[in-house]
Amino acid sequence: MIESELFAELRHLADQLCSLFSKNLEKYDNDKHIHTDDLPGWKDHFWKSNNIRKAHLKTIEPVGKNKMWLMHINVFPSIHCDMPIFGLDIVATPNKVSGVFCDYSKTYNGFSTDLMQEYFRETVKDLSWNRERELPPWAKEIFSVDMMAAGSVRPGEELDQLCETALKLTSFYLESSSIVPYKTKIDTTAAQNKYCENQKMNKMLHSAILAMGIPEDVKDQYVDNVLFEVIK
Repeated sequence: MIESELFAELRHLADQLCSLFSKNLEKYDNDKHIHTDDLPGWKDHFWKSNNIRKAHLKTIEPVGKNKMWLMHINVFPSIHCDMPIFGLDIVATPNKVSGVFCDYSKTYNGFSTDLMQEYFRETVKDLSWNRERELPPWAKEIFSVDMMAAGSVRPGEELDQLCETALKLTSFYLESSSIVPYKTKIDTTAAQNKYCENQKMNKMLHSAILAMGIPEDVKDQYVDNVLFEVIK
């Protein structure tokens, strides 16, 4: 395991986020995650509730060919809830955070979603290291215009802001999930499936996993059935 002060701070953030999820949701074993022994350095955690059909937090430690630390979060609401999809990705080398992506991605044009996206907008708008990025076509189809993105976040004040923002956005999302009404007239299946299918168009996702020495069949099973499983 590669040690650095930056990695230690990000591991602490991951632990704090896991605690938030466990406090608000019920942890479960995902029986689709059949390749746990084939993914060295990977840790996957899953939670659910009445209004959250799947919350997934993954960390990847530097092992073998992989010299980067990564955390991925996706929270998918029930198809009958007026809530966006929450996504957060952090990629880091031992000395800097090389990439941050975070969004509340709309699945339904409803009052609760609008309020949540307004909170997201107000939370990220004044972050100096949050910069507009030209998104690829697949991403423009699913991410909001307020998406938080950064190519480089420096240790110190910027990293502290990143950790604080990640905790705030996660806390607000989870707290909102406990009060948003469950309405059977709402069905976001198509929107959630579009999100997953578009995410799987990200060529960097596939190349990054293969670059870690993961076999292609294991990669495909993980992406299709664990990371971005469509609703059937």
